[in-house]
Amino acid sequence: EEDYEYEYDDDAMDEDNFEYTDDEQEANDSEVALENAYYNSKGLRETDLQEAAEAFEQVIIQEQEELSSNNSSKKYGPWSYKSMKQLVKLQLRSGNADAMMRNYNRLLECIAEGDISPNAVEKGINGMLERVASLLQGGGTSMMRDGSGSSGASNMDPQKLALNIYDATLRVFHPTTGACPNERLWFKTNLKFGQLLYEMNETAKLQQVLRDLKMTQQQQEQQQQNNSMGDSSSFG
Repeated sequence: EEDYEYEYDDDAMDEDNFEYTDDEQEANDSEVALENAYYNSKGLRETDLQEAAEAFEQVIIQEQEELSSNNSSKKYGPWSYKSMKQLVKLQLRSGNADAMMRNYNRLLECIAEGDISPNAVEKGINGMLERVASLLQGGGTSMMRDGSGSSGASNMDPQKLALNIYDATLRVFHPTTGACPNERLWFKTNLKFGQLLYEMNETAKLQQVLRDLKMTQQQQEQQQQNNSMGDSSSFG
């Protein structure tokens, strides 16, 4: 059976006795409602994967409506991010590669356009990359279970899925061209991508990865030199 990665959230409610204004109380009630809806959805994973997926989708809709009513400039919030992570895991568990990639791309969009903390992003994406690595090592069978615990129908090619996930991740977190630049995640993903290409004997693609790494490093070194020169000239 799959070992679940239950998440302990750092955003638990303070228990101090504050005096809330009406607006603050309404915002607090909305946050509690989203939190409850999210954890209720998690509770459905053991009994019905489809029902759980639908419940997570409702959390996303509920938070989007809340953001819209507050005239927020952000399209997604932290509960949408958590819910999308769970949807990716559910599709991985059911062995539906197409649905998993759709939800993973939504997750990346949520990161790029949402109000998600950098720490939550790194923790979440690192966890996803580790799941992909485990999928490759295990041949893709150990994680593919339906709600009853039995193996479900699968259209999942672990190597193809991993390549698609790495490619999507690299585009979003590229240090200079990504929608959400993150050098650490980009570098870590490239290492896993390169390892997979090496194992698949994809020499040409591996060489391209190495060239991209070298080029990006040179660009960043040049940028650091330019910044240093700019700082020096300001004291002239």
